[in-house]
Amino acid sequence: MLKLSNYKPLNEVVKLSPAELEKPNGQTGEGRIDILIRLIKSSSPIDLAKGGQVTIENTPELIQALVKWKQDGSAKKAPIGFLDVRGKPFTTSDLAKSKIFGGGTGGAGGGTLNTQQTESHQCVMIQAMLDHGIHDIDYFTDEIIKASYKKVFVDGSLKDVLGISDAWKMSSYLSAVLLIKDGYVNKNQTFHRGDKKMISLYAAKNLAFKNNSFPSLKDDKWNPGDIWAIDKSFNIVKDLNTDSVAALNKSILEHFVTRKLVGISLKMVKKTAKKYEYNVKLPPDTDDYKLMKITLESSKGSFWSNKGGTIHYDDGELALKDNSAGGSVKAELKMKNARGGGAGWGILIDAMRQVFNVNLSGKFKQTVFKEAKAISKNDEKAIKKMYIMYNSFYKNESYESFKLELAKKDVFWISAKLGVLQICYHVNRNTGTKANRYITKIINYAGSKSEDSSTYVKVY
Repeated sequence: MLKLSNYKPLNEVVKLSPAELEKPNGQTGEGRIDILIRLIKSSSPIDLAKGGQVTIENTPELIQALVKWKQDGSAKKAPIGFLDVRGKPFTTSDLAKSKIFGGGTGGAGGGTLNTQQTESHQCVMIQAMLDHGIHDIDYFTDEIIKASYKKVFVDGSLKDVLGISDAWKMSSYLSAVLLIKDGYVNKNQTFHRGDKKMISLYAAKNLAFKNNSFPSLKDDKWNPGDIWAIDKSFNIVKDLNTDSVAALNKSILEHFVTRKLVGISLKMVKKTAKKYEYNVKLPPDTDDYKLMKITLESSKGSFWSNKGGTIHYDDGELALKDNSAGGSVKAELKMKNARGGGAGWGILIDAMRQVFNVNLSGKFKQTVFKEAKAISKNDEKAIKKMYIMYNSFYKNESYESFKLELAKKDVFWISAKLGVLQICYHVNRNTGTKANRYITKIINYAGSKSEDSSTYVKVY
């Protein structure tokens, strides 16, 4: 039985060594290398053996290396190196043999399903602790968990909740203790994950943005609450003001303070639970950033050796790159002292309209990729449009040399670089206050600190 006195989370995880990676998932029969490739391509977080998760940077070179590794037969194999989306190096042996790979002790590496499992378990553990008081973790037997499961509103099954790993049981336990002791949860509340009340809460958010004629933020960017504690007397439709985004967020804050509506963001806790409240000022106390420079080439290459770009600012970088071959360009946050995050094409161009009054509206496929296809077919007008943007950074380069280099690239490279160039071109044209405001909007959005975000508490 799991006890606080003898809990050793790092000892229960099996590493995805080359020998383990070569095997299939014992339950599904799918090759583990194929599972890994699928997770990389879908940008899914994967468990690390030492705890925490990693999202692996999806590059053609890495996928090719994995495919080749798989094809090498019984030859002696070494771990495969890769970078995460922040540029930190790892190898496949740093990964955990979690449930998605057919392991028995993995944490959240199964993606959506395991997130559903762990967050549902957290609701049940809070309810159990409120029902019985705070005891050592071994007090909360399956029988107690079963009884408390009937009182919560979650989309994880009882089987999922009972089958959670010891590492996540401990995380749920430690988080519940903190939330109860610090007064975020109480017996007058019910606990929700993926149910009708959560759906209606995000519907209220969408209505408020619509009433403002604003494009709606994604649910987790408006409020990253994984679970919600809701007072039994609280009525989402009647008690939230959806006349505007500002009015809604004021309501969320007021009800957060009285503990009638508490959004709770969850991260794995190993030893000591901590918490931090976000967006507890109106408007939210967002950070301001300054543009330093823009680079369109790799550190040891040229414009033509790299299909991405980087906006450097005073506390980190915004890396711009495509999601996949022909896919839309996104920004990934790399900060010195903060967690990463991302902003998709829709956010990038909407902020451009708001700050620069530049309208690049339209889906990426119907605009940028369509233009890239025209360039790949030697459309002179489309090539000149791209050259104008290129020339604003490389003033000594002739149109003829630009055209010769461009002719060597396929439509997918052109699409990625064109999307990156469009963003960087307009930021570069508006250096100063406007450029700083633009990158600040993107950075705060990526870090879930948007001006339009609402109040929540993060437990980590």
